[in-house]
Amino acid sequence: MIVAGYDCEIFEAGPGRVVRRSRDGRSLEREAAVMRHVRRHGFPAPEIFDADGPDILMEHVDGPSLLQEAARTPGRAAEHGALLAGLLRALSAVRSPGWLQAAVGRPGNRLLHLDLHPGNVLVTPDGPKVVDWANAARGAPAVDAACTWLILATATVTEPFLRVGRADLLAAFLDGVDPAAARPHLRAVAERRCAERDLPAAEKAEIDRFLAREAGETSS
Repeated sequence: MIVAGYDCEIFEAGPGRVVRRSRDGRSLEREAAVMRHVRRHGFPAPEIFDADGPDILMEHVDGPSLLQEAARTPGRAAEHGALLAGLLRALSAVRSPGWLQAAVGRPGNRLLHLDLHPGNVLVTPDGPKVVDWANAARGAPAVDAACTWLILATATVTEPFLRVGRADLLAAFLDGVDPAAARPHLRAVAERRCAERDLPAAEKAEIDRFLAREAGETSS
């Protein structure tokens, strides 16, 4: 096994290939179909070779995550934030397949990742590649921006960059999206995140403080 994530494990599967396997046995075929769809539309995601139930046979992307890069080079935090915003802008041009479920918030027909954060962006010599499409849905791009905003502002992460570059990364990200359009969706994406994940109490408390601050900004 190469790595174990929140709900999947990654195994070597020969030269240039890995198997992504769900830990609970759920089918990953929908996720594989989403990744094939975004690749056909020019968005950077790993190549899919096969999918069967809980397994996806996919390209082995060789490179650190953007989170690891941010920890290694905190002085480039603004560049990393701008990269995340650029990826979301590129994804907002991809129309969702009709079979994908609708996300919370304003209706829309764009493909949303709904978990696009530095840990899900791999940095390669050929550019970034976005992984972990389990939450993908159909909707308005502002919902995707709200989800990334919430994660960047509140996620409990131990990497040193949080002490140095987190504010710069978040500021650069917000400069590259439309915060006014995203802000109305923050509470809904926060409720979904808390419901779907066993978040640490400290992170839930930080989400509550963040939502209160943003509500104050809106009313002032």
